[in-house]
Amino acid sequence: MGEDVTEKLRINGIKLSEELVQVNLAPGGEISAGWLFRQLAVRRINLPLVALAAHQEGVASACCLAADDLPLAQPIFDTILKGARIIPAVGALTVFPHRTRFDLLGCVLGAFHRCRLPVHAIASSLSALTVTTDYGGLEAALAAVQEVATLPENHAPFRPEFKVWQI
Repeated sequence: MGEDVTEKLRINGIKLSEELVQVNLAPGGEISAGWLFRQLAVRRINLPLVALAAHQEGVASACCLAADDLPLAQPIFDTILKGARIIPAVGALTVFPHRTRFDLLGCVLGAFHRCRLPVHAIASSLSALTVTTDYGGLEAALAAVQEVATLPENHAPFRPEFKVWQI
């Protein structure tokens, strides 16, 4: 017999990001991810999320920076308006660990669909699955994911309790 589809998936945690700005670069565009990353690094702007995908036409990328860093990054964005899509007020929801369970991705995407929340990007590492969506919808996304996943009683807070700056 198959697994009960109504059973909640067990996960160890969910983290919600601070407000972010997402930058998407299409493959083969005038602006490369490497150029953008160098420009942001010169200004000491951290990228808490980076996703890259290789295509025949080049590399597509999605990256996020803290909304607080937007004034520093705006001069860069002003020069690349034709080569990038900039999405303000984005938030990231990270579920961990996914334990290579492909059904977790389906459940998380289904939760976003039921909330009618857009998915701006998906990134996965060996241990975490991260989805970016509209920042104002993060709480609804959290509630929807909790409908399909169960957390341990002693899980960490959903939001960061402190902020780290790179010097």
